[in-house]
Amino acid sequence: MDAACAIEEGLRTIDAKMPCHPCGEIDLLAVDRTRQLTIVDFETTVNDGLLVRGIGQFDWVVRNMPIVQRLYRAQAVDFSLSPRLVLLAPQFSPLLRRVARQITRPQIRWVRYHTLEASGGPGILFEPVVSD
Repeated sequence: MDAACAIEEGLRTIDAKMPCHPCGEIDLLAVDRTRQLTIVDFETTVNDGLLVRGIGQFDWVVRNMPIVQRLYRAQAVDFSLSPRLVLLAPQFSPLLRRVARQITRPQIRWVRYHTLEASGGPGILFEPVVSD
């Protein structure tokens, strides 16, 4: 199963660990069911820097769109749509959630994840964060 599809139905990974200096690397670059380019960045701890890093990666993709289009022209991406951003973390701080309400661009989807122990072994549960 595609890791992106586990985060959101219809999300398909097209690249992973894509360098975007000076904003680190994009954990996953994906396409959603509407063919919108989606940047997925995740953190393993509560870290408000995730938002800054994610917006920096969004800016890098937008500023380098001709290169991105050439790299992924065979991936059925609708490049007329602005990329969106999915941020994953085990938890988001109250401050980050307050700041998030003020951001209108890029479109951000917030997802919490929980690790689980099941009879088949460890697993991850993804939970979309609903606005307060």
